[in-house]
Amino acid sequence: MTGRQWIMGTCLLCRRSDQLVIFIGPVEVGGLSAPVFACGDCCEWCRWVVHSYHQRLDARPAM
Repeated sequence: MTGRQWIMGTCLLCRRSDQLVIFIGPVEVGGLSAPVFACGDCCEWCRWVVHSYHQRLDARPAM
């Protein structure tokens, strides 16, 4: 996550406040959007989820 700054704030995923968080992207709900910040632990969990998703895609049989 180069180029982004860690700031003190609240993690949207675990909802812990007053910790270092980083911008991970916007979230959209009902046509409205807001910035999303996550702590290091939740960023690591997001990386695992994305990696696992792509491993499952790669493991699909060729058609």
